[in-house]
Amino acid sequence: MHKIFKKIGVLMLTLALLLGIFIISGCGQEDPSQELDTLRFGLLPDITCLPMVVAEKEGIYEELGLQVELVYFSKAMERDQALQAGKIDGAISDFVAVGFFQDSGFDVKITSQNEGTFTVLASPYSTINSVADLEGKTVGVSQNTIIEFMIDEILMDHGLTPEDVNKEFISAIPLRREMLLQGQIDAACLPEPLGALSVEQGASKVTDSEEEDLTPSVIIFTQEAIEDKRESVELFYHAYGETAELINPDPSQYNDLLLEKLRFPEEIIDTYEIPYFAQPFIPDEEDAEKYLNWLEGRVDRDLTFEDLVDDSFAE
Repeated sequence: MHKIFKKIGVLMLTLALLLGIFIISGCGQEDPSQELDTLRFGLLPDITCLPMVVAEKEGIYEELGLQVELVYFSKAMERDQALQAGKIDGAISDFVAVGFFQDSGFDVKITSQNEGTFTVLASPYSTINSVADLEGKTVGVSQNTIIEFMIDEILMDHGLTPEDVNKEFISAIPLRREMLLQGQIDAACLPEPLGALSVEQGASKVTDSEEEDLTPSVIIFTQEAIEDKRESVELFYHAYGETAELINPDPSQYNDLLLEKLRFPEEIIDTYEIPYFAQPFIPDEEDAEKYLNWLEGRVDRDLTFEDLVDDSFAE
């Protein structure tokens, strides 16, 4: 009997030692979430970037164990150059830009759509009240961009053609806006919130992408980031969904972030209608055909929906 108890004691001691080793080993391991690579996301002074800024302020990224570096740019060209140079992993962009990226051999994917709006405006000195009134008028656009697509698509939807207006190519948005307000061009297409600011300063709204049922704004990530930082991108979208639920009930609570971080025009901060931020969703393939058709003849590749969109992060 003594030998039996002795054997049981040895067995229990062995188990205790093994359990201790397991616990010590487990305690010495780092939290896997802390090993995630930093995700660098490019922002412009744009209302669509609000969820990313709010997620940072409210500590949502930190709660998820995600490290996100928000990188601010003043111009889309600077953002795109940083994207191609590998200095950022993702950004808010548009269908047309992604098409040109792919055509140049730079592999970047649309991972969801978002709420960006583009507005067609008439000069304070014009008599334009509708899309039909644009016929024969000078319209300021930037060539081979989402802005030119917007004008072309809206004209065709209203029974006109792109040749029915005189396009003046003005790539710099501040210059295009100034020429509109001074009456040097009859109309122009601008991103929000610059459209609303222009209305505040005398221009008149003709229409916008929301009224025309166009959703050109998208979130993109490089293929390299999708492959090497997949878990981080997944958590980024989880954070986006959480943040949208924080913003939507009372967007005005984040007006300070719009002013401080996104350089929102102070003149319209109290009147601008902040969009409803939906849960991440992928583009509709039928809607995407509009952009693909417009890109034909402007790019060398025969692009498809699958070339532009990765549907593994959003529904």
